[in-house]
Amino acid sequence: MKGIWLIVVGNILYLASVVFGGNEISNFSDFSRGVLIELSIGCNLIGIILAVKEIRSYEKV
Repeated sequence: MKGIWLIVVGNILYLASVVFGGNEISNFSDFSRGVLIELSIGCNLIGIILAVKEIRSYEKV
């Protein structure tokens, strides 16, 4: 269940980077958008790994 929530949080972070990134071009907007995208990718990857582990544990039982 934790994996699914991390995937959802990752997608929300990506949407936040798209919405708050906007069309502004400044150093801070580039930095904040980059941080949000990197956090999004990290949450998605960890969420996928945890979801796969959880599915495997259910199959063993």
